[in-house]
Amino acid sequence: MSQATRVRRICAALLAVGVLTSCSTGSDDEPAQPPPALDSAVTGYTAAYDDVVGALQQSVPEVEWTAKSDFPAVTEQPDGRCHLFLAESLGEGDLYESSDGLADLAAALDPVLDEHGFDPLSEVVYPENGGDVYVTATDPAGWEVEVTAYPPLVGISGPVETDECDASALTGS
Repeated sequence: MSQATRVRRICAALLAVGVLTSCSTGSDDEPAQPPPALDSAVTGYTAAYDDVVGALQQSVPEVEWTAKSDFPAVTEQPDGRCHLFLAESLGEGDLYESSDGLADLAAALDPVLDEHGFDPLSEVVYPENGGDVYVTATDPAGWEVEVTAYPPLVGISGPVETDECDASALTGS
């Protein structure tokens, strides 16, 4: 086994221990507010999402956004919570270069996010082992807006309260 493989395995084990420890300690990742009802989440967060996409279109006109058709979707998370993936759009163009490595997005998006109760955008995240470069913003109910650079994506998702956590919750059947 190479030294690099050994180091990766040790890091993975330490990460797993850290994740399990944070899961067992409780409230650090608990949202400050309870999840909204599914219907009110669809209405309220659709407006937030539309405003975020509108701000992206204005601030970075070089990128054209197209809504993906496989949304909304709900899934039950391992902790039993129901999570609504409300909307996601794919951008065509170079969001990274057009936004100075996503750093310029805060000026355009923070006022919109604030209007909808979200925290300001995070610092730009550059994953250590590759993957998408991204920024996020969350609200007190645990909802998250995420914008990634490669490929350009913008999405919104979060926990919801619903009796059924499957496709029937979205169709009402």
